[in-house]
Amino acid sequence: MVRQLVEQKPAMDRDIERVIVNSAPTQVAQIHPDDTAAQLQAAAAASPVERARIEDEVVRRHLGLARHLAGRYAGRGVDRDDLVQVANFALVKAIRGFHHDRGEFVPFATVTILGEIKKHFRDHCWSVRPPRRIQQMQADITAASERRLQNDSRTPLVAEIAHDIDASESDVREAMAARGCFSPTSLDQPMREDGQPLGETLRWDEPAYAFIDDWVTVGPLCQDLTDDERELLRLRFVEDRTQQEIADLVGVSQMQVSRRLSKLLEQLRVRASVDDAA
Repeated sequence: MVRQLVEQKPAMDRDIERVIVNSAPTQVAQIHPDDTAAQLQAAAAASPVERARIEDEVVRRHLGLARHLAGRYAGRGVDRDDLVQVANFALVKAIRGFHHDRGEFVPFATVTILGEIKKHFRDHCWSVRPPRRIQQMQADITAASERRLQNDSRTPLVAEIAHDIDASESDVREAMAARGCFSPTSLDQPMREDGQPLGETLRWDEPAYAFIDDWVTVGPLCQDLTDDERELLRLRFVEDRTQQEIADLVGVSQMQVSRRLSKLLEQLRVRASVDDAA
């Protein structure tokens, strides 16, 4: 599975693929933070073979950390294995980007892994992607709601949340309304005791839908018509004027309008039948 993820990221070099694929999942070893920092510092000056060996060892020692951090985001609409893959790649990214003068490795790796997981949620996991400000505000709303619920033992009001995160009530409502964009409710989900799916409970009448098929069929056929012919069709079928009203507008007899319409409609029927046959 990790190999498949690597193949989906061509920008990731093959050294990173080797590090992850060859690193069997193990629990995080109890090591001194300076040990990892010293190892990575030595790897930077080592030969390619020795650097690969050291990186493999560091990955094996910290795969448990990656799995633990991925598990914190399980149950939020994304497969756990996918989150672990993202965390594993972030671990390798942290190893490659760490410098001994940045302090201890584990805090640096933790920040890197959490950042990549959040980025994965933001960029790849929305069914319908709202604006970035709405995505970011949802995290703030969740945190503020949890604090209010713990302190007040009740569901907070919109005004209270808006005050806590320093946002307008309209923005908070918009962000709360967009929560279903991440994992929308399935139309097949049973909504009643009899098991009736949600999709069957959503009914509305839209007469314009019946016109769509006719419009899609007739539209291309009218492209080769003259302006006068298109105007004749518009007056008759869009404005729904009678033949006599059309005759009065264009200055001809009602019989001439009837003949022109009959001839024009026959031409369209012939073109439509030819297109269907093709």
